[in-house]
Amino acid sequence: MKTHNHYIDEEALWRKREQLRTECHQLIEKIFRHRYGIKLLLCAVATLSTIADYKANRVSRFQTTNNKQEVKSKKSE
Repeated sequence: MKTHNHYIDEEALWRKREQLRTECHQLIEKIFRHRYGIKLLLCAVATLSTIADYKANRVSRFQTTNNKQEVKSKKSE
């Protein structure tokens, strides 16, 4: 369930995310073009995979916790 936060400028946040994505792609391209960039690319993939797995696990733990709370509230009704 997505809620709208009145205190966050969603448009500015989206622009910043797009800017960061572009910057990351440019850095990857720069590493790719370097003669000995394979080790750096492997490191980048490993790091990004770790971060992506962490975020995915956080989301699933959050959903599991919320589901458990919903079940408890339904049982108490």
